[in-house]
Amino acid sequence: MMLMMFVMIVQAQTESDTSTTPVVVKKEKKGSIFAGKPGKSMVMSLIIPGAGQIYNKSYLRLPFVYAAVGGMGAYMVINVQQYNCLKEAYKASIDMTPFVKPHNCPGLDGIENVTDPATLRILRDDANVYRQRAILLFALVWVAQGIDAYVDAHLKDFNISDDLSIDFTTKSFDDPIAPMRMGFYVSF
Repeated sequence: MMLMMFVMIVQAQTESDTSTTPVVVKKEKKGSIFAGKPGKSMVMSLIIPGAGQIYNKSYLRLPFVYAAVGGMGAYMVINVQQYNCLKEAYKASIDMTPFVKPHNCPGLDGIENVTDPATLRILRDDANVYRQRAILLFALVWVAQGIDAYVDAHLKDFNISDDLSIDFTTKSFDDPIAPMRMGFYVSF
């Protein structure tokens, strides 16, 4: 009798096991930060400034992106030109040849009249510092607009709750080790 019950239970289990479909566990890939919509907008912005903002449909950010990148680009070009002119003037003063100022030397009026190599070297070194700072700032602005596109794409899917209240409370703990402990807590 027990054996028959055991056989019936086993048959019922095998019938129920064959009638169900197998469960397939889907493995999710761990993507990089450049995978998906946010990553795509960042890569687009790093290649062409403002392209990530256009991809995110954040058209009001474009004038700021173009002003920042264009302004820093112009600042960098001016500083590179000044450095190159002062470098050529310094070389000419060392060689004791007259320096003819090219037309693309902005803000260096009267540089052809300076013939002291020490003075020109100091001016050249100062211009080199400004040139390096301008290049660094241009790179930072370029990367910042890419990060802006990345963060903006992430926040497009951000779920904002209807409850935006802040609760300020105080708590007092009855702890034998620290009996006078009190606190101020903020919960969102």
